[in-house]
Amino acid sequence: MKIQRETFYDCNKNPFQVTVLTIGGTKPGPVMTIVSGQHGMEHSGPCFLPELAEELDKADIAGTLHICPCANPGALAMDYEFYPEHEDLSKINDYFYSRFRHNYSPWGIGRGEAETEYNMNRLWNREGTGIAYDITKWIWKNFVDQADLTLDIHCLQASKPLIYNDFDKNNFLCALTGIEAVFQCSPNRSAYAAGNLNLQAAQREGKYAFCIEFSAQHALKESEYELGKNAIRNLMIKMGMLKGEYVLPDRPTWSIPVNCWELAHIFKASHTGHIRYYFGEYDRVRKGDKVYEIRDIQTLEVLETGFSNIDGVMGRISYLPVMKEGENICNIYPAEEIPREI
Repeated sequence: MKIQRETFYDCNKNPFQVTVLTIGGTKPGPVMTIVSGQHGMEHSGPCFLPELAEELDKADIAGTLHICPCANPGALAMDYEFYPEHEDLSKINDYFYSRFRHNYSPWGIGRGEAETEYNMNRLWNREGTGIAYDITKWIWKNFVDQADLTLDIHCLQASKPLIYNDFDKNNFLCALTGIEAVFQCSPNRSAYAAGNLNLQAAQREGKYAFCIEFSAQHALKESEYELGKNAIRNLMIKMGMLKGEYVLPDRPTWSIPVNCWELAHIFKASHTGHIRYYFGEYDRVRKGDKVYEIRDIQTLEVLETGFSNIDGVMGRISYLPVMKEGENICNIYPAEEIPREI
């Protein structure tokens, strides 16, 4: 395994090293590049990818595999989404994360507040200055530009992992990851939003890329590490880089359309109380199925029952144990199964 490290400096002359692990095959073949750790509160990829690289280094592979587990080490060390190099970094000492204030930023530059150029995954193939720009330029030039498949690995807050995909051409690969939901995204975005890695990498002719989102931010979720490793092994098998058997769950992979918000059955609470769900994330739901109940905390009376008015799959389940009037409960998305081309 070849280890490549590049040193970068922020505006305060603080040095950061970014490491890429390269496994060269014994015979020619495709190039796969995996980038993780762009956002500092997303730790799954940075944790399992070095392990996977060590395992694959012992395997007989064709082609070349580049793995960058920690693209944004300054942000990862802070457990914060960005590395805000021009700000007062001491404010991070008073910062704490809570899912009840998910987008809070001590600098007032959270996702809902600003289109900040500290956000590494909005800077790919854009011009600008700063350490995040410098890192993305180095990774793109040396590892992404020649890749046949680029995986952009992130984490969100959900019950299960999902995939964001910008182009239908990626679907046959997405279906082999073992991840159950592929949210189809429009590639027609604002200039700022278009700077994400998977869109920039996938829009090239004959190249593939998509984003895998694991399901825990600001935390470790070791139970999903093997899922991530199997997803990558399966993709390498499909591309002819690795020999072996696919490891796939017996649950399907669902394609959820671009306009899913317009077509979904979106539930909002009409009462306050404890909630009980009758389906899990990405379970198949039929029209008329009972999806949830809300009970009064004091009397235990069932105050509200939700029934689906469409066929689809369960998604966007709230993390709140106590629902309040007007809160989003869950969605039922229309979905089609993606065939697995094994």
